[in-house]
Amino acid sequence: MLTVAILALSACGGDGDDASRTSSPERTAQNSPAPASPAAASSPGTAAAAPGDLDAAGAAALKAVPNSTLISIETEGSGWEVQTVTADGTEHELMVNADGSQIIRNDTKQEDAEDKAKHQERVKAAKIDYSEAAQKMHSAVPNAQITELNLDTWRGTTVWEGDLQTSDGAKHSVKIDAGSGKVLLP
Repeated sequence: MLTVAILALSACGGDGDDASRTSSPERTAQNSPAPASPAAASSPGTAAAAPGDLDAAGAAALKAVPNSTLISIETEGSGWEVQTVTADGTEHELMVNADGSQIIRNDTKQEDAEDKAKHQERVKAAKIDYSEAAQKMHSAVPNAQITELNLDTWRGTTVWEGDLQTSDGAKHSVKIDAGSGKVLLP
């Protein structure tokens, strides 16, 4: 039986090593296709779930920034805000439409050497990419949409942190060890 840790969204603040939102993997547009995500769903009276296809948006961002690693993807309005990092630690922030068919914005962030080194360290520690982390999160919280997925550090471990929402509006937070792929207990 799959051991699952679901942390209440309200209980997951403040444990990361930094307040910035970062996330995800080693998948590049050249070396592996992304599997499809479940379609977004929302019901009246609840906060909107994911606006579209997380994997398609991630793949579009990776194609727009060749030889990069996706480290964060989250819903933003009716699309996705995606952050990728190149081998030198440079972060790119992109806005992708809901279905991943169009890059709306592609900006290079100006960061210092310390921030770039932190990105490189996390990317190196991650043995699973954002798509694999998303699949594990969907297994942990069936029928939920991922609204945010970030590569971060939690209690000294590089993790994929995900916020998920079910169609009834319930919010869940899941952490996956980015090195081993194991769901972490609180």
